[in-house]
Amino acid sequence: MKIRNHMIIRFILLTGDIIAINLGFLSAYWLRFNSGILESPHGVPDAGQYIQILPILTLVFIFLMRGEKLYSIKSRLSIVDEFFLIIRAVTITIFILMAGTFVYREFSFSRGTLSISWLIIIIFINAWRFLINKIRFFIRKHFGKTRNLVIAGDDAIVERLITHIANDPHWDYNVIGVLRITTISSGTVNGIPVLGKLENFKNIFFKKKIDELIVTDLEIPRQKMIEILMECEKKLIEFRVVADLLGMMTSAVDMRTIDGIPLLGLKESPLHEGFNRFLKRMMDITFSLAGLIILSPLFLIIAVIIKLDSLGPIFYRQKRIGEDGTRFAMIKFRTMINNAEKGTGRVWTKKDDPRRTRTGAFLRRYNLDELPQLINVFIGDMSLVGPRPERPHFVEKFKQSVPRYMARHKIKSGMTGWAQVNGLRGNTSIEERTKYDLYYIENWSISFDIKILCMSIFALKNAY
Repeated sequence: MKIRNHMIIRFILLTGDIIAINLGFLSAYWLRFNSGILESPHGVPDAGQYIQILPILTLVFIFLMRGEKLYSIKSRLSIVDEFFLIIRAVTITIFILMAGTFVYREFSFSRGTLSISWLIIIIFINAWRFLINKIRFFIRKHFGKTRNLVIAGDDAIVERLITHIANDPHWDYNVIGVLRITTISSGTVNGIPVLGKLENFKNIFFKKKIDELIVTDLEIPRQKMIEILMECEKKLIEFRVVADLLGMMTSAVDMRTIDGIPLLGLKESPLHEGFNRFLKRMMDITFSLAGLIILSPLFLIIAVIIKLDSLGPIFYRQKRIGEDGTRFAMIKFRTMINNAEKGTGRVWTKKDDPRRTRTGAFLRRYNLDELPQLINVFIGDMSLVGPRPERPHFVEKFKQSVPRYMARHKIKSGMTGWAQVNGLRGNTSIEERTKYDLYYIENWSISFDIKILCMSIFALKNAY
């Protein structure tokens, strides 16, 4: 039944994409030659020639979309990931079409039309996909999710998975139970019943209709893990294990030899290459300067409101630790009463913090207090994307207790980061944040930065 449903969804996605790409291409032709908006000094070309290349355009595009797994129901891509993959597929399709027009000399296709079609097709397909996702999310919210999931583990990741899956319509999971490994095998976890211990998994699999099992504990003996995997295979249950993110990163080793003696070390980040650092710096300068210019009226409005709301300066400068352990003054809009730490000392902000001003609570809720850090980015203290900088007091504390914490200072700190867009900010686990920061450092790319910047617009979790 699930396979049949997946085939129906794939067919709907495919049909909509075909309609969107054809409609987008024809709309570009109309806009270029028939709308009257753009001049056509060489007259209106034969529309039949453009219609003839539509099947080729469609096939190439569908092939590329399939290659990006955009018809895979199990891939469960985020909206941001899907958006960028669609842009890539459309861009490659139009480039291939342009290259073909140089070879095909019997008719001269308008480069302007192809360029316009690139933009319109991206808009149409993303609008279609957005509509489909909204419909799927609506169905899951009002009619329930279809895949029964059991999570096995004793750690905090179990609670995180339950909470995230319950609140995120992207996941078609209905968490029906938790299996414990060593702790008490009864009660509930975040309202989900504990079904028993993992050692009794065969009986539990027999009693419950389970579609997928996620194991969060990596300390389970290898033989036991294989036994669970084989049983899942017999019952047609999908089996997944939470990855050891830190272990995955440290497995990316660099090897060199001295006189034939092999030496292993941690693989360097892409940002150790001078050209990549140059690209990132150029992106920082361009975007921060544009942001400061465009947002200057908003800066002025916020500054006036802060002054009217409470006594004290508009901006708040705080010492932070950046690249290579250097100190710098990070700039923010003041969101708390003046001298807020006089009575509390150096502490993290907490939810509903009484030290916040009325304006400050609003600014923090929507990350507007961070905007002055564009100045830090422009002058080179920070980057747009990177590990969030911490105060010297906390850095001294964390580097003693959190493994590899100081490795996150090998690059410039960022206004936003991979940990932040995944909800790890404020009073959350430093160990988890560090893992996400190190993953970003090891896997940096310009496209990864752009993805994080786009996700930051909607990343309001734990913003207080």
